[in-house]
Amino acid sequence: MDYTPKTFTLPSLNGISDESVKQHISLYEGYVKNFNTISKKIAEYAKEDTEKHAHALSELIRRKSFEFDGMRLHEIYFAQFEGGAQALNPESELGKAFAAEYSTYFEEYFKAIGNMRGPGWAMLYYDPVGKQFQAGFAGEQHQGHFATLPIVLALDVWEHTFLLDYGATGKAKYIDAFFKNLNWKVVEERFATAQR
Repeated sequence: MDYTPKTFTLPSLNGISDESVKQHISLYEGYVKNFNTISKKIAEYAKEDTEKHAHALSELIRRKSFEFDGMRLHEIYFAQFEGGAQALNPESELGKAFAAEYSTYFEEYFKAIGNMRGPGWAMLYYDPVGKQFQAGFAGEQHQGHFATLPIVLALDVWEHTFLLDYGATGKAKYIDAFFKNLNWKVVEERFATAQR
């Protein structure tokens, strides 16, 4: 089965240009296309001769998760802007959980994760077994995940997210813009689902 790129209904973002969003969505569509192509090629090589294609198969299999994670993480990322910016409701379940676990420092803590050197994603997960958040950095996009945990918040910090608008040293400004445009209602709904 081929995957089809999703369409996102995004407002103009404050501090993230329309052109940057357009190029970013094009990159996302490339992940979808590449995943489909790789999946077909793996099936073709596996049917022909796995020994003959062992090297190619190993590389394709490695790339498959990279492309898949790029596809899915971008779908989570762009959905966070749909509906326009909405502040976190401190009385929501997420707001109360943040107050209990992070007091008032969540945003600064998460920004620090995003500002780590290297390409990747700052990620917030929720562990329904331990009943706590896990925040971390997914190197590139397929390494460093908390296996099985649902993603509550995803911040893309690859260079393509900020170069056009802020230049090579503008990651922190882009992260500030990300939070200004975030629809926290989407994140609150993810958290509610993750608790089940």
